[in-house]
Formats: sequence, C-alpha cells, structure tokens
Amino acid sequence: MLKRLRIYYFYAALPFVLLLLGAAVYHEAIIKTLVENPHPQINYAIFFITILGGILILLNVRRLLREASKLEDYTNAVQSGEGPAQLQDRAQSYEGDIAYVLRMLATSTGRGIAHQEQVAIDAELNSAGRRLVNRNALPQFLTSLLVGLGLLGTFIGLLATLDDIAILISSFATVNVAVDSPVEVFRDMVSRMRAPMRSMGIAFSASLFGLLGSIVLGFMMVAVRRCTQEVLSILGSEVAQHIEQAIARLASNGQTGNAATTTDGETVVIESGMPDNAGYLANMDPAELKFRREVATEEIRVLRRIEERLSESSRLQERALQAELDNFSKQRGEMMRAMADHNEAVSQFRGELQRVGRQLGTILSMMERGNADMMGQLNDHFTGLIQATTRQGSDLARMTDMMTRMTDDSMELRTAIINMMDRFSPAEQRALLASLLEEAGKQRR
Repeated sequence: MLKRLRIYYFYAALPFVLLLLGAAVYHEAIIKTLVENPHPQINYAIFFITILGGILILLNVRRLLREASKLEDYTNAVQSGEGPAQLQDRAQSYEGDIAYVLRMLATSTGRGIAHQEQVAIDAELNSAGRRLVNRNALPQFLTSLLVGLGLLGTFIGLLATLDDIAILISSFATVNVAVDSPVEVFRDMVSRMRAPMRSMGIAFSASLFGLLGSIVLGFMMVAVRRCTQEVLSILGSEVAQHIEQAIARLASNGQTGNAATTTDGETVVIESGMPDNAGYLANMDPAELKFRREVATEEIRVLRRIEERLSESSRLQERALQAELDNFSKQRGEMMRAMADHNEAVSQFRGELQRVGRQLGTILSMMERGNADMMGQLNDHFTGLIQATTRQGSDLARMTDMMTRMTDDSMELRTAIINMMDRFSPAEQRALLASLLEEAGKQRR
C-alpha cells in the first residue's frame, strides 16, 4: 500500500522540480526582467508565494505518507494476529489525524460492536477525512492568491503605462519643429517611450509569473487530493472490514446461543444457520421462535446499518469528488478570467501603441513639412546670396576695369608731363615748378 502511495510524492514534486529547473535555465532572462522592472516587488512576492506553496504541498504529501505508514503498520499487526491489548498499545503510540480512528478500532477489537459505537467510528472517520482535507486549505488559497497577484500586477502596470503615455503625449506640445533638429526630436521621443515600455513590463511579467505559479501549484494540488482520497479510501476499507468481522463474530456467538449485550443493555446477538424445515419451525417452542425472530430482526438491522454506512461512505466520496471537480472548475474559471483580463490588457496596450503611432506619424509628417519649408527657405536664401555674389562680382569687375583705365591714364599723364618737362630748360622748369607750388598753396588757403 505504501509503495503505491509514494508515486503521488513523485507526481507532486515533478511540477515543482520542473519549475525550479526552468528558473535555473532561464535565470539570466528572469534577472534581466527584474533588473529592468522599475517596481519588481510584486514579482518577488509571487516568487516567494510560489516557493512557499510548493514546500507546503510537499510537506502535506509527506504527512499523508506518514499517516499511510501508520495505517499499514496497524493493518499488518491485525493480520499477524495480535491481541486486543497489543493493538491498543500500538494504537496509543500513534499520532496524527487518523490515530483516533485506529484507537477506536483497537478498543473494539475482539468483541461485538453496538450501534452507538458504529456511529462514533463513522463520525470519527468523517472527522479524520475533514482534517486531512483541511490541510490543503492554505496551499489552495495560495494558488488562488497567485492569480490575484498576477492580475494586480497587470493593473498596476497598466495604470503606470497610461500615466506614462499621457506624459508622452503631453510632451508633444513642447516640440518646435521649426527650431529643433528633427533628429534630436526623434531621439528625445524614443527616449521618452522607454517609461511606458517599462510599465508594460510590470504588467506582463507579473501576469506571466502569477499564472505560471498558479498552474504549477494547481498540478501539485491534484496529486495531493488524489493521495488524500487514497488514504481515506484505505482507512474506510479497514473500518468496514473491522465492522464486518465484529458482525461475523456476533453471528457465530448467536449460533452457539450466546447473546452479546452492549453497555446500554441492547442485545445484538445474531443467529445464523437456521434450519429451513417448515415442520421444525411448526414444532418449535413459541418462546424460542420469538427469540429467533428477534435475532433475525437484529441481524437485518445490523445489515441495514452496514448498508447505510456504505451509502454514507459513497456519498462522502461523491462529495469529495464533486468538491474536487468544483475546485478544478473554479481554478479553470479563474485562469480564464485571468486570460481574459490579460487579453484585455494587451488590447488596451495595442490601442495605446496605435495612438502613439498615430501621434508619431503626425509628428513625422509635421517634421517632413517643416523640413520641406526649411529647405525651400534655405534654397531661396542661397539663391539670393548667389545672385548678390554674382552682382558684386560684376561690380568688382567694372571697378577693376575703371581702376585699370585710371592707371593707364595716370601713366599717360605722367609720360606727357615728363616729355613736357624735357622740352623746358632747367631755369624754365624751376620757374614752372615754383608757379605750380604757389598755385597749389593758394588753393589750400
């Protein structure tokens, strides 16, 4: 029995081990996501809750295996033929959720069982089942909490994204295409888009890690529930076998004419092997016939109690299975809601990206129109500058020609003066020079 239940430990540990292996393989990407995330606290909380839930589930499986080992030890002791005293001592040494059931079985070993004792054993069996099931309450809550944390991170990231996108759109009003460089404007725009992308990193990473942790813990919880149902089923079979042996013991006592009386005076002697001879019944003493009828009635009553107990056990198993199905449906509904919220977040983010794209297209078209206007103005300016330079070049050429002609005229005048001076004698030259100087002096006055 214990070997068959140990496979559930493997089933429960396999998803957790695969999760740890995946985290070890992709640790660089996970670290990069946490480093680039401006608010990684919610991701840290998801990691902590996932690891805590996995450890709690593995501890629950280990405790279930311990309970199963105690049940197997008690079953082996019963099969080996130990007496009631040894079984009671063995059951008193047990500790755990099913220890009380085993103690009640050991106390009622070797004697008849009254109806009140059967009810008490069934009630304790149900209580043990509830205690085993209640162990999974905290891991089940952590599984649902991971989905909630993923959604919380998604909404926090979306709120931060909307705020950053609003800041980005409002910054478009400060762009002056006519003055600022288009390259600088585009570079500044790209740098401002990093904040919305980081905020979306919060949303997507939290949703991804939360859903992944919830799926892993959900698979582990399936193994724990199956192991719990197996332990309860084996314990129920042991209780049923114990009650059947007690009934058989009462029946054998009834055949020998010994009546078993309970503590409250209720006679539960069972008579079997009654002759089928009608003549024997007709010749039987009325008192003995009445006694045998009472025994048969009590036997039927015991069988009905067994049937009720089996029906109650089947109803309990059906309720447990229905609870497991409801749990699975609830997890599926939560996952579907999480996926729907995730898709809605992606749609909103896509819409925001389209808005930003349209704004960028508008800005780029404005920049293109501004560049075209600027290029036209520059072309007009350079054309006017070239024309002015051309006009200045032509004026400079004319001035050069005039200066050349003036230089030639000066040279000719000088040559004429020299020739004229050569014609005069030295005395005439001095007289002419003196008259010229005197005339120049008069002009100065």
